[in-house]
Amino acid sequence: MKILRKYLFSNLWRPWLYVIIGFSLIVILVDLFSNFVDFVEAGTPPGDVLLYYAILLPTYLPYLLPVSLLLGLLYAMWQLGKNAEITAMRACGMSLAQLIAPYLMVGVISALVLLAVNERFNPWATYWTQQFRATQGAARNKRASLATNLAYKHVAGRRIWSIDTFDPRPATSYEMRGVRLTQQRADTTQEFTMKAARGRWLDGCWWFENVETQYFTASNAPKGAVEITPNLDMPMLSETPQDFINEIKDSSERSAREILRFIEAHPGISKRQRNSHMVDFHYRLAAPWLCIIVILVGIPFGMQTGRRGMGVGILLALMTFFGYYILMGVCLAYGKRGLLTPVVAGWLPPGVFLTLGLVMLRRIR
Repeated sequence: MKILRKYLFSNLWRPWLYVIIGFSLIVILVDLFSNFVDFVEAGTPPGDVLLYYAILLPTYLPYLLPVSLLLGLLYAMWQLGKNAEITAMRACGMSLAQLIAPYLMVGVISALVLLAVNERFNPWATYWTQQFRATQGAARNKRASLATNLAYKHVAGRRIWSIDTFDPRPATSYEMRGVRLTQQRADTTQEFTMKAARGRWLDGCWWFENVETQYFTASNAPKGAVEITPNLDMPMLSETPQDFINEIKDSSERSAREILRFIEAHPGISKRQRNSHMVDFHYRLAAPWLCIIVILVGIPFGMQTGRRGMGVGILLALMTFFGYYILMGVCLAYGKRGLLTPVVAGWLPPGVFLTLGLVMLRRIR
């Protein structure tokens, strides 16, 4: 049985590899056609372009991995069916569960890998590539990546920030310009306000330059004169550059964990906004499991290719695959409008098509 499992796996990974490489090349070519002029005008070094595409490709993995698994599986099942190998394996006592186990294992591993990539790498990669394109499009204008008029409230620390410009690039030490920081007491009165011409993240804490600090009494009256300090390190501030970067990201650039952090940092947002963010949160967690669904759906359709021809099985499988995305789009839209709960909006499509796949598997003879 071990030899058969290896054989079944080898029939899948080769066509899968060809498909995902082909799709990856298409992604690179389409993006290059859109940005080639900007790269040339900006004089972008070839090494930077290669780095850009190395970081860009994993952001397409949530789309490329499921469809490449589906097409690779359909081809593998067609090859097995064409040569009557599935019939021979079943005749030798191999059960359906043993036949599909290697493919299900691939689906589970792919889903876990995709979940990890979506949480750990893709949010940063999506933001980085967008900033890179903006910088090249502006002919390396450094201000292209600056966030302006940034406001941030750290609820746990009772601190309110107002920043004229924030540079999210690590190379600039996340430089801030025109920083105004208000520290509040538990009763929301001001403890002190601080103005700094410049702030940078150095050695794990914020350093402010040309600082003016004004302390206040419990009745919000100024307490003493304004204190002026040329340089001041702020190890007591728990805010990190990622907190400010998360503030300027849109929902497509946040991981599920960052979405929860954003909601916690904004307890005063409207119910509709909170609901919309929670829909995105559940979608982030549910989307990777499409890798298992394409295996469950692809096996029954793949077994039909040997009898009806490869074209029919591929057509039916792709229609089911795109039907999943149509249902997901409808659920996301209804969820953000408040017509579905966030849990239902995020998990209904995987649940429906997982059930469909299991029903189809049970009907295989």
